[in-house]
Amino acid sequence: MKRLVNIFLIIGLLTPSYARVIKSNKKLIRTPGKKPARVVEPVYIPTHGADHVFGPKTQYNNRDSDFVTTLIDSSLNGYGCYNPTPNPLGYAFEEGYSAVYRQFQGLYTEGGTAGYIGASQSEDGLEWFTEQKINTRYPSGEEDPNLPTADGLPQGRYPSAGFGPGGYPTAIWNEYTNADQGGGTYGGMPLYTYDSQGVGEFSSWVNPFYVNNGCNTTPCDPADLWVGNVYVNSGNGNPRLTALYDGWADTPTNYYFITSNFHANGYFLMNDAYIMASDGDQGIGGDYLWYDFGNYTSAPDYHLNDDGVGYMAQVSYSLGSDEEEPFLHTFFYKRTDDFGETWTSSGGYQGSGYSYINDATLIRLSDSLHTMHSNDPNSYPEQLWYPWAVCDSIDADTGDSLEINCGDSIYYSNVAGPNILTPGWFFYYDFDIRTDVNGGMHLITEAVPMVCPDSIGGCVDNDNNGLADSLYNEARYGSAGHLHLFNPNPIDEPNNWTATLLNDLSETYYADWGVSDIPHINSDAYPAMYYFFPEITLSGEEGSEVMWYGGFEGSGFTWNEDSTLYFPTDIDLFMRKSVDAGKTWTELENVTNTPGGIYPDKSLEVSLHLAQSGSDNEVGLFYQVPDFYTETIPPSTGYEDYMNRVYVGIYTNDAEGSGTVGLDSEKLNPDKFTLRQNYPNPFNPVTQIQFDIAKTGNVVLDLFDIRGVKVKTLMNEERTAGTHNYTFDGTQLASGVYFYSMTKNGITQTRKLVLMK
Repeated sequence: MKRLVNIFLIIGLLTPSYARVIKSNKKLIRTPGKKPARVVEPVYIPTHGADHVFGPKTQYNNRDSDFVTTLIDSSLNGYGCYNPTPNPLGYAFEEGYSAVYRQFQGLYTEGGTAGYIGASQSEDGLEWFTEQKINTRYPSGEEDPNLPTADGLPQGRYPSAGFGPGGYPTAIWNEYTNADQGGGTYGGMPLYTYDSQGVGEFSSWVNPFYVNNGCNTTPCDPADLWVGNVYVNSGNGNPRLTALYDGWADTPTNYYFITSNFHANGYFLMNDAYIMASDGDQGIGGDYLWYDFGNYTSAPDYHLNDDGVGYMAQVSYSLGSDEEEPFLHTFFYKRTDDFGETWTSSGGYQGSGYSYINDATLIRLSDSLHTMHSNDPNSYPEQLWYPWAVCDSIDADTGDSLEINCGDSIYYSNVAGPNILTPGWFFYYDFDIRTDVNGGMHLITEAVPMVCPDSIGGCVDNDNNGLADSLYNEARYGSAGHLHLFNPNPIDEPNNWTATLLNDLSETYYADWGVSDIPHINSDAYPAMYYFFPEITLSGEEGSEVMWYGGFEGSGFTWNEDSTLYFPTDIDLFMRKSVDAGKTWTELENVTNTPGGIYPDKSLEVSLHLAQSGSDNEVGLFYQVPDFYTETIPPSTGYEDYMNRVYVGIYTNDAEGSGTVGLDSEKLNPDKFTLRQNYPNPFNPVTQIQFDIAKTGNVVLDLFDIRGVKVKTLMNEERTAGTHNYTFDGTQLASGVYFYSMTKNGITQTRKLVLMK
């Protein structure tokens, strides 16, 4: 019977009257009398403008980069996409960009609705056309019907964008529907539609179709799906729409995978949804896989390349983490070779089909990024060096001198302690995954290192599992931030992982958000992390190894009047590029760099989403800026409650060589220089500052206090090409953290130093 139904569906899909419009030439066929979409103008933002007003910031003069951004929807209708899982910006190499987003005008005026889905599209990323309210119809085709939502009006949620075959912009979203229609507390019917006219000035969005095949009958089966992670693939000559949805109404929580295996005239024929993962997953012996029945388990994320190869990953403690490996919070993952129709189901952890990153690998990776293994930071030029992590200190209770072996563990002076840095990370629940053209697996994740309390120089390990018995996460330490993890063959070689710290967020996490005027991020570092989720994406050009990283972070900080509270004042977007599949990256670049920004006292570029793919030279960024000056009904309490100005930016970087901008490549910065970490550090009272310059020129070396106030100019003179040393004497200064900043030909680099008397 099911096969017969599918046959009739296929016949219907192949009938032109069913699909409304069949595109044969998108440049010529236009809907007669169709009102053109609203044209919106781009805003040009320099990637290396003036320093932030709240202290010295490193400015990278990457001459191959640029950033152009366009406001595609204003605060009247804007809301965007706050959740990290959906993919609101689609990109097709020969077509252009398509963005979809949730509108939130219901909090602007009485009687409105917070559920319209808007769409904007562009062929070149510069000229954009915006179409409002594409979800006013259901598969029934009725205009403004009495929809099966609480108020009979559209209730769109969690939008994703893509491109169907032939360059059709495609929008996928959830409609928040009533229980008798398959909805529930937060979710509902997942729908999609496409623009039959293709990218351009005119648009004609066809009647929506169900993503979940079970929604062809009501109530839907499965019901109440929400927060969908959706991709449209066009490889192997057979376009596919795949989706992974959270079953909100399920206990335990199930995650449903939905695939398509047939396409006609813009429509995908969907297969039945099936449970891909569950908080209640069990191993061969019948025991649950996840600690505390899923409370420490993230929602899964997935990505497929155009050959149908891909991975699903989630981060969790294993059920046996109190007694057996893996003890650490780690990634579990599965692989597919057929666009998600089947996944690895045997072997791995407890015979479940899940491979995982084991403790030994995590310890090896974290140890490689911790830098306190020498008194000389120049011994490890590729690693970070944090001046507030010291090898010797004073026990605050006894006054005794503590001598810690820097080759094993480090005394960390910024928390009540003393404390010892231990190998390993705690991975947080927001991460992004990509599968490259060779089937390699890339993870970009938020992570913080762990410390253990200790007053005698070593942490207790009574159970002999290689980890301290008492561990807690410390977000203020180096390697806290966005990590790139890569394995070219993670199923057959599960230990062959490498790690790169792409964005150090220890300063961002260290700040006291509770005293900031940035709303809805409190003083606890952990909730703040949920707002700074990372993104990566790949070039869609054939055979390319280009990758893009995007993240947002606190970029401006200040102190209160008595210098007791350090709090954030600004948020910006940051980008990096790799040309060798993530082995090396260009320098981290602040692309928005808008102190004061659009609003004089609050500039928050938030909710960054990269396009589902990019080219070798450019990538799209979807983000939004809250409008704090528009009253909402009821009054807003967090920045996601405000109206939002929704933007799409195009970041261009033509770098062709690998390595770090300003250090390894003449092409990227012909007048390169390097400002090295001072040594010794901490120091009392004399230290050496070394720098290298490629060409003769004037060098300015300034010293700032921790609040960004300039203390003095140490050097302002011409120096010849080569390596130079400056001896800094801090006899006249008080103990504390300082910044030293070097500027040459308009390029600035900044480092920290610590004076301890």
